[in-house]
Amino acid sequence: MANFIEAKEKKKLRWPKVALSEGKYRWLGRGVLVLVPLLAFTLVEYLNYNDPWQDFTPMQIGLNLIWYYLLELIFYFGRGRRVSAAKWALGIAWGLGMTNHYLISFRGRTLFPGDFLTLGTAVNVAGNYDYSLDRMQLISLLILVLALLALSLLPREERIPFTWRRFLPSAGVAGMVLAVFFGTGFVENQGIEPSMWTTRGNGLALNFSVCLKYMRVEKPEGYSQESLEQLTADTASDGPSVTVTDPDGTTRPVNVIVIMNESFSDLSVLPGVETNQDAMPFLRSLTENTIKGYAYSSVFGGTTANSEYEFLTGNTTAYLPAGTVPYQMYVSDGDPTLVSQMAALGYRTIAAHPYRSSGWNRPSVYQNFGFDEVYFESDFQNREYMRGDSRTGYVTDRCDYENLIRLYEEKEEGEPLFLFNVTMQNHSGYQMSWDNLPREVWLTGELEGRFQTVNQYLSLIYQSDQAFEELINYFSQVEEPTMILLFGDHQPQVATNFYTDVLGIDPPTELAQKKQMVPFFLWANYDIPEAEGVELSLNYLSALLMDTARLPMTGYQKYLLELWQTAPVINTVGVRGADGTWYGENEALPADLEEAVDGYQLLLYNNIFDKSDRLSDFFSLTE
Repeated sequence: MANFIEAKEKKKLRWPKVALSEGKYRWLGRGVLVLVPLLAFTLVEYLNYNDPWQDFTPMQIGLNLIWYYLLELIFYFGRGRRVSAAKWALGIAWGLGMTNHYLISFRGRTLFPGDFLTLGTAVNVAGNYDYSLDRMQLISLLILVLALLALSLLPREERIPFTWRRFLPSAGVAGMVLAVFFGTGFVENQGIEPSMWTTRGNGLALNFSVCLKYMRVEKPEGYSQESLEQLTADTASDGPSVTVTDPDGTTRPVNVIVIMNESFSDLSVLPGVETNQDAMPFLRSLTENTIKGYAYSSVFGGTTANSEYEFLTGNTTAYLPAGTVPYQMYVSDGDPTLVSQMAALGYRTIAAHPYRSSGWNRPSVYQNFGFDEVYFESDFQNREYMRGDSRTGYVTDRCDYENLIRLYEEKEEGEPLFLFNVTMQNHSGYQMSWDNLPREVWLTGELEGRFQTVNQYLSLIYQSDQAFEELINYFSQVEEPTMILLFGDHQPQVATNFYTDVLGIDPPTELAQKKQMVPFFLWANYDIPEAEGVELSLNYLSALLMDTARLPMTGYQKYLLELWQTAPVINTVGVRGADGTWYGENEALPADLEEAVDGYQLLLYNNIFDKSDRLSDFFSLTE
């Protein structure tokens, strides 16, 4: 037995070790603890397109490094070895940096605390992206491997016994740092705010921790029941009693179909983007009984659920903690939404999404919202896929709409139907196969041949346009009054440098908002007012729908229509005033605009967070 143990020990020692005295090793181990977080910080930031020693202020550098040293400290006391702690901390930091690198590449945004609540959704579509390593990733990986190999050359350190005498001072200092960071206004006083789209202004560790700090939502200044009553005094909700055609002859839709089309956008709004042909010729030509224009989304490249939430609730996500997803955190049973409103009006409510039910916590959310029926991918009949098969591709818009028609045809004649549909055909990534996707639209001009992912995306939009034309042609022959709303949830993250090429690296707010624009089309098979060039943010869109449909409205929807006149756009990138002036998310607003936005924030807090004292008669139809 002794010989076996001796042989095992010799086997462990085959890896060459540097001969060092105990004293030298002790000082070297301390040096490693000091230097490795500096290396980790540098690698992580270079992975994410930053030069950490040039792009950040000394304060930002220090606030980033705090988290790298705290991570190392955890492993130091957990494992009892200096070099081992450094290796673990370096490896984990690099892994998070790589994760953030892919998030920026795939979604055009950085890593947020809320992302750890959406891992199931991320896993759903993880196989459809290109994970090949670019030059910076390869360099960082090589440096990581060399650093770990160098640390492995050091003699194996004896485990340092845990003692409270050593632990308590370290824990005390760490506790003080955390208390100052999360419990005081120190960070805010340094002018540091969460960055929604990039880490260039903060650094990954600092931006993540600042977002974590802002996860807790405080009551807005001036919040009280008295202030809420003043805001809502002149906008009472309607009652739910209505028929499709009132005695006054007003026509109202028997069928209301809302389609939130995945990644549907019009890239021609971006400067310098030219194509061989229009990607949406039918929608562009649609004018009769149509209201159309552009909505400004709060998200870009992903987080579809936030656009869905803004539309169904009227609540903007602009004043929620950066990177949070309300579907994961803030929705509860009975929350007032467009769904419950339509149900109160006697509509049969259906949600349909031709993908997996595990995305964005939808089964639970849809139940809380009160949908009568919910259908996911397996419920869709005669499924056809684009850019792959049932495992790798996405259900086509044409197939999706055929199933919507089937649901309509299966209902009883005259039965009011509200159908909310989230499509999947145009989902990223755009380096997928071209199966069942003709190459019909591509970039021309200065961008021609440079972005194949954009070309695939444009061809997808062309297919969506054709599918929607078939849907409109069908319902134009239907006798029941029918209203259809189509809108995009966000623009696509096609290639990181595509947007920097057309908009610049750090565009002003007015130009940055070009990335947030998505088209919307509100059409009916009966006479409605017609309008083009309408612009609004997504939180207003359901109020516009109900107003155009001449259906009873909540006080909240009436309030939003009035707010729309003062602040036509409110999203995570900024606010636009009635005169067309854009203001960034941290810029001071004119007095009248600030007053309007402040009032909106009071109502948002009451609706989302103060549910026990929610103004139910304002956010829902009155009984």
